[in-house]
Amino acid sequence: MDGDIDKALKRTHAYYPQVLQDQSFVYFRLRCQKFIEMIRQTAELLDGPRAKLGKDSNGRPPSSMDHEDMEVDEQKDEGDDWDRMETEEADTSVKHQELLNETVQYGQVLKQEFQDDPSTENTFKEIFSLFQYADPRNSPQAHLLDCASRVPVAEELNSAILGKSSAAAIEILYQQTEALVDLIGETGGAGAFINVRNEFLR
Repeated sequence: MDGDIDKALKRTHAYYPQVLQDQSFVYFRLRCQKFIEMIRQTAELLDGPRAKLGKDSNGRPPSSMDHEDMEVDEQKDEGDDWDRMETEEADTSVKHQELLNETVQYGQVLKQEFQDDPSTENTFKEIFSLFQYADPRNSPQAHLLDCASRVPVAEELNSAILGKSSAAAIEILYQQTEALVDLIGETGGAGAFINVRNEFLR
């Protein structure tokens, strides 16, 4: 799972429409993971252009740069670099605020959608606590922002698909293959010309 929850939901609705209806907990987990992904993106914007300051083009910190390199760099359009960085910081600040507002709105909709389910209360407390910190990556719940947290959600979705689908094994294999071919086709290349139904089922 690459963190694109919208794509995961779209493909699950398209190929396994009953799964998310029958497995409401999996659907809830996916929705919460999307909220977490939005928090992660918001936090990453906090770094801004200044995170790159003090490193050369190879990402080395100043201590690893040669003295001659530093002297040359100081002569290279220093004023223009600072102006450009300030502009980028302003743009990043706007993007951060916009994404933060979107995240808040999404969280409100999410809470409202599951407000009648008491089993979701602890999960909401956990993920919403990320808002209590200027940088959620420094919060006690920072582990939620780790990419590894996507794995259990993906495994739960896969288990729900394999366990709840009433189709025969060959049909499940066909559906999964078609979904993968569609995904490959989005990036172009030979995959865009493959038609699973026409080439393998006729």
